[in-house]
Amino acid sequence: MIGLYREYLIQKLKDAGIKSTVHTSMKKLSISQESHVGAVLFEGDKFDRSGSKTIYRDQGGDKRKRSKIFDRNTVFNVTIGEYDQAKCEAIFEKFMGSLEKGILVDGNFIPIEVEEADWVDKEDSILKAKVAVQIKVRFDGGIYKDTDFAKVNEYKVENIESVKEIGYGE
Repeated sequence: MIGLYREYLIQKLKDAGIKSTVHTSMKKLSISQESHVGAVLFEGDKFDRSGSKTIYRDQGGDKRKRSKIFDRNTVFNVTIGEYDQAKCEAIFEKFMGSLEKGILVDGNFIPIEVEEADWVDKEDSILKAKVAVQIKVRFDGGIYKDTDFAKVNEYKVENIESVKEIGYGE
């Protein structure tokens, strides 16, 4: 899922106006000589036990149960750097406006939350950009386990008295 989230954020940065390569590691970002820069860096995963369950029908129409084993919060640090303050703000606003409330992954809706944005200028950054913004984006997903419902076998009743003996049909 980390790769899927990363690709989603990279595409949103490109759609917002990042023309250069979007960096995905701190090492590549730190050696970048560009003043127009974008990055999507994985920050971490947090897990909590969950016990929620839902019942749904799969594509074949069979009834299934999906249990959420863990809540999983995955955080990325998205960086936008630019030589011009106004350009940086324009890309930032376009990026923020393009984020949906969530995405569907394997039939599960994964909410997307923006935690915070931190603006830095050239003196406070390792980037060559004059101004940069770092945005923490969180995906609130989970780890799931699907199970089938037990199939009820069909029985042929030949004698109603034998059914009554075992306690059915009274």
